[in-house]
Amino acid sequence: MESLRSFGYDMATALADLVDNSIAAGATQVRVDYSTTEGQSWVAIVDDGKGMTEAALHEALRLGGDGPAAFRDQTDLGRFGLGLKTASLSQCRLLTVLSRTGDGLICRSWDLEHVTRVDDWEVLAEADADALRIVEEVGFNGTGTMVLWRRLDNAGEGRVLAQRLGQARVRLAMWFQRFLTAGTVDLRVGQRSVSPWDPFWRKWMATQDLGTEFLGPQGEVKVTPFVLPHPSRLSNKELDLGAGPRGWNAQQGFYVYRRNRLVSAGGWLGLPDLTITPQARLARIEVDIDQHADSTWLVDVRKSRVHPPSELEADLARLAGAAREASVRAFRQRAVTLNRSRGGQITFGWLPRQRDGATDYVVNRQHPVVQAALEEPGRATVEALLRLVERTVPVGLIAIEAERDETRTPQAALEHVDEEGVRSELAAMLVGLPKDPVARDRLVRALASVEPFNRFPALVSELTAEVSTDGERA
Repeated sequence: MESLRSFGYDMATALADLVDNSIAAGATQVRVDYSTTEGQSWVAIVDDGKGMTEAALHEALRLGGDGPAAFRDQTDLGRFGLGLKTASLSQCRLLTVLSRTGDGLICRSWDLEHVTRVDDWEVLAEADADALRIVEEVGFNGTGTMVLWRRLDNAGEGRVLAQRLGQARVRLAMWFQRFLTAGTVDLRVGQRSVSPWDPFWRKWMATQDLGTEFLGPQGEVKVTPFVLPHPSRLSNKELDLGAGPRGWNAQQGFYVYRRNRLVSAGGWLGLPDLTITPQARLARIEVDIDQHADSTWLVDVRKSRVHPPSELEADLARLAGAAREASVRAFRQRAVTLNRSRGGQITFGWLPRQRDGATDYVVNRQHPVVQAALEEPGRATVEALLRLVERTVPVGLIAIEAERDETRTPQAALEHVDEEGVRSELAAMLVGLPKDPVARDRLVRALASVEPFNRFPALVSELTAEVSTDGERA
């Protein structure tokens, strides 16, 4: 029994296995209630399903019930007959299951300390006083089932337990998104409802649906690639929401659904030559597998990892390649767009330079502000300063930080700056321009065409009228 605790569950995957059981029992509401009190912590998963008879409950607590070859109803999300036990015991040392039908409340418990003490596979058949107290506390008084975890040696207590349950809520929103969206299940963790998280963000108008294909001998595998909008088209809130539980980079790839339950969230299923890359992070592919495909897709005990049949790998790789290329094109197109402004060219402050097989960056001497500074009497001093800046740019550190910030895009550092930020930046630059009216007018026009000022023409006109040629307010 100690060995069965090591199947690799964490809090989220353990809870998901129990939500599967609740859905299979016809539950419309599933609650995860808990207490974080040190020394007395517990977690209770309560549903309003059909409940279990005494014989069914006894069978549910047996280690190794109906295995993967057993016939299962369309709504049954089980596979190995192990989930209730292995998921629960991965988090606690005392598992109690209470179920109520019209015949009343029944109970069974696996207590690992008791099993060790009696050296036998002995299940406890009576509810203890503490379990009955928690039944009253959570209001489990109707038909359904309550799974109670106590002695949470692996789940943690206090703040640790609360944090893990909070993180689990986000992943449950992803795994059970279809049920939550359809309204067939109301899932709560503590006092908060779990809102569905759609990996493909169909509600975004700019999300691309690349079309559906049916793979396999009977067309039993449904595959639909999506390409999400470029980050520049999303608000900061939307960027956070779209990133999902693991962030933009890690959430790219395949999303495999089994009976409407997500069992593989992101990644490229180990297919050859498909790796996680920043440029492919907009590609997400929806895959629905047949309810009898568990063995061919190698669905694991936790229902959180799969691998496709070898005969489907080529087609899946082809569809993945199309989605990845579309993601890359989105970034390329954005770079092209950034280089156009009312038919003219945007002048960037930095330019890449190839040297000795490596890329470094130099200050663009054609930028209007830089150009103006180099036309002043102190040109040699300005040039020396520019060279110092160029030679001390921490390219390696910037690359590390850019990898952390998955929403950052090339040449778009000022992309989301607001009007007040633009006003401050432009006012500072205008003061530094030459006093000669002709030269100043030429540079103002050039400055008005660069990012981000080209997006605020009215503001540019206002400020250039306010600031006189001697740098003072008009």
